[in-house]
Amino acid sequence: MNIAIVTPEFVSESNFDGGLANYVYKLAKWLVNNNHLVTVFLIAKKNETIQFDGITIMKVAVPDVKWQYKYKFERFKILFLMNKKKYYRIEFETNSKYINNAIKKQQQLFDIIHYPHISGLALDCPKNIPAIVRLSSSTKLCQEFGGYGNSNLSALMQEEIETKAMKKANTVFGPSKMVAKLVEKDIHKKIKILETPYVKPNVALDDSIYKTTLNDKKYLLFFGSIGLIKGIGTIAQIIDEVLEQHTHLYFVFVGKKLNNQVENVSIWEYLITKAKKHHQRIIHFEPLKHAQLFPIIQHAECVVLPSRIDNFPNTCIEAMANSKIVIGTIGNGFDQLIEDGKSGFVIPVDDNRALLKTITTVLNLSAEEKLKIEQAAKSRTDLLHPDIVLNELVDLYKQTIKNFKN
Repeated sequence: MNIAIVTPEFVSESNFDGGLANYVYKLAKWLVNNNHLVTVFLIAKKNETIQFDGITIMKVAVPDVKWQYKYKFERFKILFLMNKKKYYRIEFETNSKYINNAIKKQQQLFDIIHYPHISGLALDCPKNIPAIVRLSSSTKLCQEFGGYGNSNLSALMQEEIETKAMKKANTVFGPSKMVAKLVEKDIHKKIKILETPYVKPNVALDDSIYKTTLNDKKYLLFFGSIGLIKGIGTIAQIIDEVLEQHTHLYFVFVGKKLNNQVENVSIWEYLITKAKKHHQRIIHFEPLKHAQLFPIIQHAECVVLPSRIDNFPNTCIEAMANSKIVIGTIGNGFDQLIEDGKSGFVIPVDDNRALLKTITTVLNLSAEEKLKIEQAAKSRTDLLHPDIVLNELVDLYKQTIKNFKN
């Protein structure tokens, strides 16, 4: 098949190393290795075509129309007349227009176009090529549970565009049963469940950070975006008790601090304050590459990820693939990966008492019990091998193409 993959981010760019960028890379690489033709269309600052690890990347320059629109009103000091809904929508609409125009200009006719749901890039999809959209999260729920720093109006406009785009697509699929069930009501179509592929990165481990800072320390680990949406507020409520009860225990956080406020201070300051006299046993690292992160995961007592909302969390998958016990939350993709008490643990969202109890349970496991759960966690991630998951996606591509032609 000749497949176009559209994305707002990709690992070829230094500022993108998150879940979507890595998913698109893994997908494109696997498809190329399995003799499919792949072109990745990437929103960028300038037009150019590059080769990245055997994958063709077409960068599509999109003008900053959001700034241009706002400047017209600022210039004449009539900012109060600006249509704020249009201001937040215009960026998404323009991204979709430019990326799809680039696809339409290609001499080749693609068999199918694969879009992310994020930013609604399928909004202007070509009418003569079948479109498939991967649903990776719920913008509405993310905003309700703390968000990533966007205004409520911005998130509302983003959700509006994303919903319209998914309605236009021929097929929508996603890894999370919970998110799919929620979004199906809005787009009025069935969403196919296909879990996210995972292959442990083939990199030489670098344990220098672990050895320098954490060697011989007993610690709990959180990694990911440090904010309300990922349950840092829940951890804050019990961190003093955990460190009080376990006097030689540390709590390690790896990730970017989100711009969340709690009681008029940043979420990180709030966490430190809640730790009281034990705050010196909290250790933070900025986001780390897998080579440096994995040794830290592997030596943790367990990984604590009490997200308020999640989809099919990469953090959980990576921890389980490294044979670690994860404490996650019910209804957020964790319970799709974890069988409670057998391959990890899940607790209700925002339940700090359940979190404290479960951390205590894990810390009190015998070596034999702990090893059994860790082995079960690793075995679950083996089911996410690309040869299993992505062959199912190729079958879905073929079915979408067949239905489109009929």
